[in-house]
Amino acid sequence: MIALDLSLENLYRQYHRCRRNKRNTLNALRFEAEQEKNLIALREALIDRSYQPRRSVCFFTTRPKLREILAADFRDRVVHHLLVDYLEQIWEPIFIHDSYACRNGKGVHRAVARLRQFIRRASANGARPVWYLQLDIRNYFMSIDRNILFAMLAARLKDDTARWLTRLLVYHDVTANCHFRGRRDLLERIPPHKTLFGVGPDKGLAIGNLNSQFFANVYLNRLDTFVKHRLKCHHYLRYCDDFVLVSHERGQLLEWRARIEAHLHDELKLALNSRERLAPVSSGIDFLGYIVRRDYLLVRRRVVAHLDAKLQAFEAQLVRSAGGVRCYCVDEAVLDRLGATLSSYLGHFRLANTWKLWSSMWRRYGFLAQYFAFDARQRKLIGKYRPPKGLQRVRDQYRHFRWRFPDDVLFFQVGRFMECYELGTPAWAQWLGLKRMRWNRRGARYGFPVRQTGEHLRTVLERGVAVTVIREHPGQGTGIRLRVPVWRYALASS
Repeated sequence: MIALDLSLENLYRQYHRCRRNKRNTLNALRFEAEQEKNLIALREALIDRSYQPRRSVCFFTTRPKLREILAADFRDRVVHHLLVDYLEQIWEPIFIHDSYACRNGKGVHRAVARLRQFIRRASANGARPVWYLQLDIRNYFMSIDRNILFAMLAARLKDDTARWLTRLLVYHDVTANCHFRGRRDLLERIPPHKTLFGVGPDKGLAIGNLNSQFFANVYLNRLDTFVKHRLKCHHYLRYCDDFVLVSHERGQLLEWRARIEAHLHDELKLALNSRERLAPVSSGIDFLGYIVRRDYLLVRRRVVAHLDAKLQAFEAQLVRSAGGVRCYCVDEAVLDRLGATLSSYLGHFRLANTWKLWSSMWRRYGFLAQYFAFDARQRKLIGKYRPPKGLQRVRDQYRHFRWRFPDDVLFFQVGRFMECYELGTPAWAQWLGLKRMRWNRRGARYGFPVRQTGEHLRTVLERGVAVTVIREHPGQGTGIRLRVPVWRYALASS
């Protein structure tokens, strides 16, 4: 019998897993401030079974559609990781191979690759026509029956503590005394059957929690085994509540659909969504953000439209135009979010045939090249706005930015001066009437006081040359000061 491990060592391990993507949230920081004390108290509460989940935070997302998210407190998330880690040891050997949501070693890309493999096998690599049936569950998370769910889980739980904790989390009412963040009025725009505030008792799971995702897989495992073992469908895969069956006989798919619908109704109290798709695979399968074909993949138009909208929003935050001059702001927090967004979409695009699409978007949003270099060979982004670590001299910092902005004039701050380390006499030094420094221990050849930056900036821009302003990072202690680009100015026509 596998026992639920409530040791402090295991709790600490689950805490580390939990904070991986939540470390900068307020609840996570509060927990971390006294993590040892909090983990010991949490362990004691689990051992004596006095543990009770705290109130959740309710907020709303609008893409791809309006829905509520009920996120657990960070302390409760640690417990979710603890329980799911235990339950996975029991259920992973039971799950079918072709269930791809929220499982280690699975995911969207593996599911899409597997679907392409099914298409090739069923069609004998394109030699014969093949059909597909794509189905999904109507209002899945809100329709899960907690009594059925707990019966499934409890049937395989021999450990009494694990059974108690599983029951507590399955039946916990996350809507009770929850804290609303953002616009609470959005709740009125959600139909009652699509919100946990409107479904009946013992119905529905909260979207946004790890245990809910795992429980959702357990709930549909009964469907998976029915399709694989009773219907004998060899080419079937599921991602959450979206599943695809492939066969070379259209009539067989129609028969399977009717039997699946009856099974869902009788065994799981679920219903199929009306927007099913039954078509030849040659028309492409719209699945998990891709149009899947035997020989190639395309990205869905909606995914591209979402990226368009996000890039437009970032451009509005970072780029200003006035008087024929375009100013590019270097805000590290915004650029870090932009970089994360681009990397996420690039990872999605990489699987598909999207080189022309990505290149066209890179040209369309020219402001991206001001902040990032794109490594076409490795297909990754390199930020221009943050210098590498380990530069030990001011002159090394200057050379780095000279390499990053080869065609710009650099206004490089060192203390109260803007300094230049170019070899020879640059043209812009002549335009500004600067005289060669007699001696400078850093090797600076030209410079001017910081207070003259605005005046000299206009002079250089009138010559049609872009200027990048490198400032000292404020608030730094000892050692060489960190310097980062803060603005780049260029003529709007360039």
